[in-house]
Amino acid sequence: GGHRIGVAGRVILDKGTVKTIQPVTFLNIRLSHQVRGCADKIMPYLYDDKTGEFLHTLIISPPRCGKTTLLRDIVRQASGGSSGKRVRAGKTVGVVDERSEIGACFQGIPQNDVGLRTDILDCCPKAAGMMMLIRSMAPDVVAVDEIGGDPDLEALNCGCRILATVHGTSMEDIRNKPGFCRFLEEDIFERYVILGNKAGPGTVLDICDGRGRSLLCG
Repeated sequence: GGHRIGVAGRVILDKGTVKTIQPVTFLNIRLSHQVRGCADKIMPYLYDDKTGEFLHTLIISPPRCGKTTLLRDIVRQASGGSSGKRVRAGKTVGVVDERSEIGACFQGIPQNDVGLRTDILDCCPKAAGMMMLIRSMAPDVVAVDEIGGDPDLEALNCGCRILATVHGTSMEDIRNKPGFCRFLEEDIFERYVILGNKAGPGTVLDICDGRGRSLLCG
């Protein structure tokens, strides 16, 4: 159901690779939970005002600053759409949930509310999962958590709207990550949401456009 237990202790190696941990001496228990509405204030920034299309979005965040929680709520709201002053049509969203953290699926059923039009590939590698969803589920938006390696980055060129997260503290920080420099130069992403913990987890420090210009500061 999305709950996790981190394990540490004495590592036992087999031909240079980790075989097991014995004895286990440290545990980090993390309980999965959902914060509905945490993306309310940033959703207007993630759509094109003229076309209503969802914009390619990258969430930049250090560990434990709420990036997965924010990602989940963006998925829920993009999938459900909205009415009232800002009418946004619901999008078909495909989620590659490699570590079962977004949907928190149990026997294939998401325990978190990820929206009416969301399809999930649970426990599937990101790069392979993105292409599987594109070919079989025809999503408007593909969402993944914690992109990093070259296969993940190459899969972003899938011809679909992308919502993703990455570990980092700023635009400059991810610019120095291998592979990301090219994506910044080519304006692959149209929105960057930068998180911190200045006022607690989930604090939005800035929202930038594809060229790195702050939208919160005018």
